[in-house]
Amino acid sequence: MKATARPAALEDSPESFWERFAQYAQTWPVSPEPLGSPVLEVLTPWGVLYLFDRGITPFFGGEASLLIHGQVVHWEAASEAPAIEHLGGGRYKVRGRVEALLDNRYFLLGLAGAGQENRLHLVLAGSRLPELGTPIQAHLAPPLMAFRSEVSR
Repeated sequence: MKATARPAALEDSPESFWERFAQYAQTWPVSPEPLGSPVLEVLTPWGVLYLFDRGITPFFGGEASLLIHGQVVHWEAASEAPAIEHLGGGRYKVRGRVEALLDNRYFLLGLAGAGQENRLHLVLAGSRLPELGTPIQAHLAPPLMAFRSEVSR
């Protein structure tokens, strides 16, 4: 019998993921989808992001502290102009600068706007990490996820 290596889980639980990366959370206006839908509409300077809600309890809208997380399918070097493009089906293409290498699987992608209040942070996971400070374009696997703090619930 041939053994196959299973990829390591990206998270233990929504709570532990939040605790680990909470310092990168940001507050954004959020509109929930109809009751029972796991999708949140998050208003950012780059338009509305449709995020899979990893929260345990329902969210009824308003401002929320969110940690936005995605899994990188592949990335390449790109211009520094920040951008987010919704490709449909929960897939996104994002362009920004690598602001931090968080460990051997995670990095922080920053999309800088006109001011610090317009900066969007994404905690991204990938098998191959870019270098710190590199402007990249990343194609993300669906879904782009939102982790919420207990305060937002």
